[in-house]
Amino acid sequence: MTNRVAITRVSAGDTEAAVREAVRLAGGFNEIIHSNSKVLIKPNQCKPMPRHSGFMTDGDVVEAVTKLVLELNPASVVIGDGAIAGWDFGGFSTQEAFDSSGVTEVARRLGVELRNLNTDPSEEVRVPNALVMDTVRIARTALTSDVIISVPVLKTSSRTHASLSFKNMKGVMPGAEKRKSHHLGLDMAIVDLCTAVRPHYAIIDATVGAQGLGQYPEDSIEMGLIVAGSDALYVDIVGASLMGIDPSQVMHFHYMGEREGKRAALDAVDMVGERLGDHRRVFATGFDAFRANYPEVNFVEDESACTGCTNELVSAISFMKKAGYGEHMTGLTVVIGTVTETEAKDKDKVVALGKCAARLPGAAAYIPGCPPKEAEMVRGIAKACRADAESVIAMMAEERKKVWDASSSVLER
Repeated sequence: MTNRVAITRVSAGDTEAAVREAVRLAGGFNEIIHSNSKVLIKPNQCKPMPRHSGFMTDGDVVEAVTKLVLELNPASVVIGDGAIAGWDFGGFSTQEAFDSSGVTEVARRLGVELRNLNTDPSEEVRVPNALVMDTVRIARTALTSDVIISVPVLKTSSRTHASLSFKNMKGVMPGAEKRKSHHLGLDMAIVDLCTAVRPHYAIIDATVGAQGLGQYPEDSIEMGLIVAGSDALYVDIVGASLMGIDPSQVMHFHYMGEREGKRAALDAVDMVGERLGDHRRVFATGFDAFRANYPEVNFVEDESACTGCTNELVSAISFMKKAGYGEHMTGLTVVIGTVTETEAKDKDKVVALGKCAARLPGAAAYIPGCPPKEAEMVRGIAKACRADAESVIAMMAEERKKVWDASSSVLER
C-alpha cells in the first residue's frame, strides 16, 4: 500500500535494526529495486554540522539504508547530495558536510561512490504542468537513477515549516540553481522539482530532530525514531505531525496532493509500528523562532495560514529592518489567513497578506496572491510604515549578491 508509513523506535542505540524494521513494515524495497537498477541514496547534507545535531541526516542512518539497498544487488549505488547554496546567506561545502555527518566514512567502508551533486554534470529539464518552474536544471546522477531514496532528517524550516523528503530533493539542483526555487516561490517550486524527479521511497532520520532556526545544541530534540514509506507525501505528513505541525499548513504538501489526486491529510495515511501519538512533540517552527525576534511586529494568523505567505514574509520583514526601518515597524500588524477582524492599536499599520486575508476590512495595505510575491510584500509593508520600498528591494538584491559572490567557490567543494 503506497499510503503505508511505518514508525519504529531506536532501541539500545541500534539504528540499523530500527531502519530495517521500518522498511520491512512499510513494504520493503523489493518492488522498486532490481538487479538492473541504478540507485541514488539522497541524504540531507545541507551544511557541515555536528553529528546527531538533528540538522542533517546522520551517517548511521545512511549506512543502514545503504546496506539494505546493497543486499538486493542492484546495478549501481551512489550516495549523493549538494549542500545548500543559501538565499539570504552564503553557500556551504558538500564534502565538508559529508565528512561531519559521518557519510564519507560510511561510503568508504561500504565501497559505495559518494557524489557531490553541486558539481555533477546537469541537464535542463522541462516540468510538465509547472506551477512556477517551467524548466529546472537537475544533476545527471538523479536523472539517470532508476530509484531515488530520499533520506531527510526530521526538522523544521523558517520558510516551509517542515523540511522533509520533498524539500530534501532540492539537493539534486546543482549549486546556485537552488536559489531559483526561492526566487519563484519555494513551496510551488518544490512541487515542480518533485514532479520532474520524484523520490521513489522516503526514510526520515528522526533519531534527533531540529526545531526553530536549527541552533546547536539548544534546538536539537531527541526523538529516537525512524519513519519510512514508499510515498514521500505520506511520509512527510507523518514527519510533520510528529513535530506537531499541521500538514494542511505546509503548502507543498497541499499542492503535491492536489497534483496527484491524493488527500494530504494524516487520516489518509495507513500507519504501522509505533503509535504517532505516543511520540508527537511540539517543535517550534523556524517561523515561530523568526517571529520571536521581531517583538515590535504583531503577527496575526489563524489555522488557515500556510507557508505560502510565511515563506516570503521572512525576507520582507528581515530586510525592512536591515534597511533601517526597524523603528518604522513598531506597531505594525501583519495578518495571514482568514482573519476578519483584528484588535490592532494602529489601524493605519495593518497589512493583510494573501487571498485568505482578502476580507479583512480597513487594512492599510492588502497584498493579493497565493502566495504574494516577496517584493509586493515589501511594498505593502513599506506603505503601511511610510518607508521607501524600492530602497529596501534594491538593498535585498545587493546584499544577496554580496553573500553569494563571497561563497560561490565554497559550493565547488
